[in-house]
Amino acid sequence: MTDYKAISDDAKTADAMKDLERIEQEVVAEAEASVQDFDAMGDEGAAAAAAETAFEFEDAQSATAGL
Repeated sequence: MTDYKAISDDAKTADAMKDLERIEQEVVAEAEASVQDFDAMGDEGAAAAAAETAFEFEDAQSATAGL
């Protein structure tokens, strides 16, 4: 287990940013997979909602990339 008291604030921030980036990538991948699944099922509304989610998280990735 990591001793977070011994880690600098900069290192904690870097770890948090890596976690955020990983989570954003996972959400985008899941949303993109859902778009394909919903398209295959013929559910255009759900596919559009999943595509919007993917777009929003890709946009969030762009916003946090500069942090």
